[in-house]
Amino acid sequence: MGLKDMFINLMRKVDTGFDTEDYTYEQLKEMEGQGFDVKELLEKFEKGENKNQLLDRIRFENVDMETSKIPNPTDVNLLKPYMYSKIDINSELFKKSLSAPLMGKDKWLEKVKQGEVILSTVVQCAPQLWEVNEDVGYGMLVCALVEEGEYKNNPLFLKAISELLNNFRDLVEDELPEGLSEQMNKLYYDLDNPDSTFDIKIDQSLLDAYAFEFDNKKVSSNDIRVATIGFSDIENDKLPRKALGSDGLLPFIAFNDRNEFHVNNYKVVHGSLYSI
Repeated sequence: MGLKDMFINLMRKVDTGFDTEDYTYEQLKEMEGQGFDVKELLEKFEKGENKNQLLDRIRFENVDMETSKIPNPTDVNLLKPYMYSKIDINSELFKKSLSAPLMGKDKWLEKVKQGEVILSTVVQCAPQLWEVNEDVGYGMLVCALVEEGEYKNNPLFLKAISELLNNFRDLVEDELPEGLSEQMNKLYYDLDNPDSTFDIKIDQSLLDAYAFEFDNKKVSSNDIRVATIGFSDIENDKLPRKALGSDGLLPFIAFNDRNEFHVNNYKVVHGSLYSI
């Protein structure tokens, strides 16, 4: 290993306040030409996994623009006929979104009939999931959802929670609010760790730290769930134009074991039902 390579590795290991992932792609290419070993950092860029690429792509977009200019326009209000009742296995929602297993169909159907449509918001995700008509292979998402209480299936509330969590993750460590619970402190680090998996409820310490309000009213809630979920092309193919809607809202059919936020229990609603 040359001196330049040793320098790069030292910068990665020593807490100097500098992060090698803050180099731009152009800077890394220049360093590569100078003989630095930056292959690993370049590969992250090429896979769309550099942390700054993720920060650029994970937020839902502001859709206060002409519909024709929105990359992947959707309208979850089109799902309202399905939102406030149990699943009808004769409905278009069922026919387009679900497929019965090869074994245990009758038992599975009984579970589906007790299910419901639940809206979530994508807080952050693998960047390729925003790209229309693209295969993803496999990618992770962080979703926020409310499954009971007054804020259930409220798109504006979910977007406000998404904004809160994005702002929370982007804080530098010494700016973390005082009084956060141990679980919310852990969530801060988990949100910034692409390898983390979690499924928790947001507690009042985080809401109070941001004096979080909705409709000019302080929010007191133990019902806001934030969790990771893995997506393969099977789920991605159901999304509108094979991508997340530009407003970041993602509807699921929830049934089976609701204690586990997993694609076996939360099935993606077919995008044709809420595309515009």
